[in-house]
Amino acid sequence: MEGRRKLFGDLWRLLKSKEVLLFQKSRVKWLKEGDSNSKYFHSCLKSRSRRNTISCLKVGDRWLDTSSEIVNEVTQFFKIHFSYVHWARPTVDLVEFPCISEGENLMLMAPFRLEEIEDVVRMCDGNKSPGPDGFNFAFIKSFWYLLKGE
Repeated sequence: MEGRRKLFGDLWRLLKSKEVLLFQKSRVKWLKEGDSNSKYFHSCLKSRSRRNTISCLKVGDRWLDTSSEIVNEVTQFFKIHFSYVHWARPTVDLVEFPCISEGENLMLMAPFRLEEIEDVVRMCDGNKSPGPDGFNFAFIKSFWYLLKGE
């Protein structure tokens, strides 16, 4: 099994080096012939143009083949895609959730006060599992004098 893995590794390295060599050869050819209005230069341009051109577009059951139709359809698609869409409130089994009032919204958007944060830290049990940063509340309580400015 180990010998087979080594052979696959060798094969992979040889294929990669062959790919790099071919890429370097193409770069050399491009540097020699690329800007001299050669057949190679024009074939590269035509190839790139073919890759980047949308010659026809299927919309539903219909094919669009003129450039003006394609431009109009693509423009219309992105206008619809990026326009503002009215957001529908989610429901669970057709149960509507109540909206919060403007006052409640302002309270939720208000910045936290240091006293509120200190109260929450003091109330938390320090022996629970650590948070995503790897520290539990016992650590945070012990070093609160250093951490409260963070």
